[in-house]
Order: sequence, then C-alpha cells, then structure tokens
Amino acid sequence: MAELRSSGELLSAKPDRRSPLSTVLTISLVLIPTAILVWMALHLSSKTLLIGAIAQVLGTALVLRSSSVWKPATSALMTGLFLMALAWLWYATHDLTDPLPRIARGLLLFISLILFLCHDLLETGLEPRRRSQLLIRQLKSTTRWPSTVEEFHYIPLVRKLYRTVRLDPTLAFPLLDDPRSEVQLAALSALQNRKHWRWPEAAYVLNIATKTSRPEVRAMVYQTLRSSNLRDIVTPIAEALRDPHPVVRTTACDVILSGGDARWALVRNEVRLSLIDPKIKGDGPMLGAAGKLNALAVCDLTAWSNEPAVLAERCVSTLLAHYRERFKTTDKLELVEELGQFVTNPESPAILRIEFSLLLRELDLLTVDMHDRMTDPNQPSPVRLIAVESMLACDPKDSTAYHVLRGLGRQSNCETALAVARILQRYCGLQFGVPDSAASPKQVQEALKKVQRWASGQHQMADIVETPLPKGVADGKPREALALFDEDDALGGTPMSMYPASIPGMSATSLDD
Repeated sequence: MAELRSSGELLSAKPDRRSPLSTVLTISLVLIPTAILVWMALHLSSKTLLIGAIAQVLGTALVLRSSSVWKPATSALMTGLFLMALAWLWYATHDLTDPLPRIARGLLLFISLILFLCHDLLETGLEPRRRSQLLIRQLKSTTRWPSTVEEFHYIPLVRKLYRTVRLDPTLAFPLLDDPRSEVQLAALSALQNRKHWRWPEAAYVLNIATKTSRPEVRAMVYQTLRSSNLRDIVTPIAEALRDPHPVVRTTACDVILSGGDARWALVRNEVRLSLIDPKIKGDGPMLGAAGKLNALAVCDLTAWSNEPAVLAERCVSTLLAHYRERFKTTDKLELVEELGQFVTNPESPAILRIEFSLLLRELDLLTVDMHDRMTDPNQPSPVRLIAVESMLACDPKDSTAYHVLRGLGRQSNCETALAVARILQRYCGLQFGVPDSAASPKQVQEALKKVQRWASGQHQMADIVETPLPKGVADGKPREALALFDEDDALGGTPMSMYPASIPGMSATSLDD
C-alpha cells in the first residue's frame, strides 16, 4: 500500500464543517419563528407582534453568528428562538378567541419540544451512539475494500463515522476489535485528525499496533496518535523507527518530528538506537526526515556525526537530505548563510564541514565571501580544495586560488597532492601525468614530487606540460563533477566506514590538516 498522508488532506470535512443539507435545515428552522410572528402580526394587525417580529429578526441575526447553532441544528440557541417567539405570541394573543393564534402557539411549542428532545439526545450521547452502531454494522458487513490506505478515507461510511465519533472516539473501538485489517483501517481512518487524546483512549488504540502483523495498520495507528504528547505513547512510536517495514518507519519519523523540540527531547535516545541499528543501515538517511528536522534534532545529529561507524554515516546522510529538501522550499540566501557559518566554524565536525561544502558546490551556491572564508589556513584541506576548485571553475586565472594550491601542495600528503594535481590539470591547463581515473602507486608518488616542486617554485619544464583548457572551463562554465579524489586510487583506497564517500581517498589525518 502507498505511504500514508495527512488525514486533513483526505477526509471530506473538518469536525466543524457543515454539509449543505445541514445548512438548509438550520436556516429553515431559524426562519420559522420569525415567519410565524410576521404572519400573526399581519393577520391580527398587531403592533405588539410587529415589534416582536423585529426583535425576533435581531435575535436571529445574533444567533446565526454563533458557530454552535450550526453543529448540530438542534442546539439550545435554536430552541431559545422558538421559545422567544412563543413568548411574544402568548403575550399578544393569550386572551383572543381566534383559532389561528392558538394553532401558531401550539406549533411553536411542539417544535421547541422536539428540538429540546433532540438536543438532549445528542448531549447525552445516545444519538451518536445509535448512529455509530448502525455505521459499524454496515462497515462490518462490507466485503469490498480499497486497495490503498488513502482510499479508505473516501469511503462514504467512513466519512459519516468520522463526523459521528468526534466527541467520543470510543464509539469506533468495536471496529478495532475486528480481526480483519481492512475493518481496522476503516476505524483508524475515522479516528484521524483528533486534537486531544485521553490516556485510556490512546493506549487502547496503540495496543492495536502490538497485535497486528500488517504494517499498514501499524503505520495508521501511529498516524492516528500523532497529536498525543504523552511519554508512554510517544516512546513506543519512536521505537517503531526500527520496524522491519519502511512504511512504518517513515510514518513513525513523521509523527516524531511533527511534535517539535518538546517531543524530540522525549525520544532522542530511541532515535539514536534506530540510527545505530545495523538491520536498517540500508535506509541511509532517516526515512521521512528530509526537510522536517527541528532545531534540537539538527543539534543532536550534528553532535552524533562525530561518533564512529553507522551512527555517523546515517547522521551525515540525514542532515544532507534534510538540507537538500530545505533548499527546495525555503529562502536560499538565508540557508546558504546558515550553512556557510557552519562550514567555516572550526568547532563544527570536519566531515559535516566537508559534506556541506560539497553540497553548496554542487548547487553552485558558493559565494565570493564563502570562498574567502573557506580558504583560510585553519580550514581542513578538503574544504580549501573545494573552495579552490569552485574559484577556478569561475576564473582559471584566480591568483588567490593559485596561492592556496601552492600552500596545499607543499604538504607531504599524497591524497592532497593528487587532488591538487587533478585540479591544476582540469582547470589550469597544466599536466602532471595523473589520469582522471585511478592512479597507480608510481603515478601518485610522481605526482607528489611534481606538485611539491611546483608549489615551491622549483619545478622543471619536464615536470609540467601546458595543455589546452578542458571544454567548459575556458568559457567560464562550471563543471558538474569535482576533481578531488578517486576512490580507486592506490593510495586512496576504500573510504573509511565512518565517513561517507563524498571525498574518496581522504584519510582521517588529512581531515584536520
């Protein structure tokens, strides 16, 4: 089945939304006492009844402004309108022998009594219970069900049950006890979009997730309880981040992140355990977290990026997916400034500084100010290389970029020297004999010697051969691929498991150069 979406987008109406039939009924009932008073005033030529009719119109206008009169039409305000008209009519006609005023008074009294009885039935819950039991019987006898979860929200019986159980969700609980998962999904669809849950009610619904083997039902249970902030409810939902089925993990993550910092503080340990779990390592980023992380979640994931192995990898990939999604929906200038400050902050995790630099480079969002800050000597070598490559992609004759490359080339680091050689080959028309693909150990050692001689100004003509600039560089067009490291290089080797492979071949020591 398809992934779950917000019930507010699928259900036919909010709890306080009225149907056209209800609107017509309400307006008709409101106009009846006014119409009777006007009729009696004209029939009897009574100024008293005419004044009463005017007062009735004013009272009706005030009543119509109240939302309670519309849901349902049998409210106490509606009954008060009929009693008000009855009082005016009794005052003006109680001593008359004309049968029409008596009929009018009897009609007003009869309708007001009916409205009072209906209102009493609704307030005591007898009428909603009667309607819910009828709908439950019809749903249990249904044999044809939709093929996707979203389609359950469009079932007419589910829509009616959704409006019936607004005040008392326990009316739908008999459907949850049905062993058929389709019936349980219908009940959960009717319980969506609730703003408040009492502890016994939420616990009863949550218990369904422990009994069923269907991932769609478990996901719908968590979606149903998304408004609950009770620790005993939120914690089991967070534990579902380790569920074997992706749809359940995605829904649980969405529910957890919908509660802001307060809810994240309750479940951060469960989130950490889910990121460490090797069984779901293949997910990469947290499913459903892209673009939804709150400030506290970003802080925790940033801190966990310094941890080893699976935890660091998944935290980094989650943050990258989050910011990629945010670039699609938020102001880019503000977000670029935020990531720029993170990249240039010496206290930020080195791997995140590199990955965010690569992200900004990929999206072509590195500014001149960021180039200046990223090339500072206190920045990690990969960050400086990313900035230099971006600068040379815009201007192959940038003197600042050459100055930074010479400083990097004087380091006794094979990976850095190899990256400098490739950047010079790609953007500056200089040839160091380094292939674009994997380099052999001999080629790496030769590149290291040539780059060091070039950086110190002691190179010979045989070391460097000028070649035409590659296509796309000479005309100032930035290249899509980065010229940094190749993961098949002999000295690069396989990237360490604790770091993503965005910059293959970078060793742990070179991160802090």
